[in-house]
Amino acid sequence: MTTWRDELLEAIKTRVEREAEEETKRIKRLEEALKVAEDALLMAHENLRFTQEQLLVKEQLATVTPAGDAATLELHGQTLTVDLDRAGAILKVAANGSRPREFDFAKDRHISPKDVEEYVGRRALEMVRAAHKIAPW
Repeated sequence: MTTWRDELLEAIKTRVEREAEEETKRIKRLEEALKVAEDALLMAHENLRFTQEQLLVKEQLATVTPAGDAATLELHGQTLTVDLDRAGAILKVAANGSRPREFDFAKDRHISPKDVEEYVGRRALEMVRAAHKIAPW
């Protein structure tokens, strides 16, 4: 419970002090969100590698191209890309160059790495089904 003294100290802060406190809080939230986003990126990369391994068992030429905070799975002209924007803790998932689905970990604190794993897995499944229609195996 705050006392009148605490409230007084809060009330007399300058605009610069308030903005500095907000900036500190924003940076801390972003750092926490980035940790969760990195976990989600690792799970997404694992999904792409798993998909590639399963396709290679069926003798399908699937390639995963990692590039730092991004990776692309390609199969028969179909692509699935996962990319992490560290500046905003946003993970982007795009299929075949379409507009990416963005997971904004800084704004949506309820998103978990499992949510991203499920989404990437479903997009990989759709990609495999589309590639199978193009070139049945």
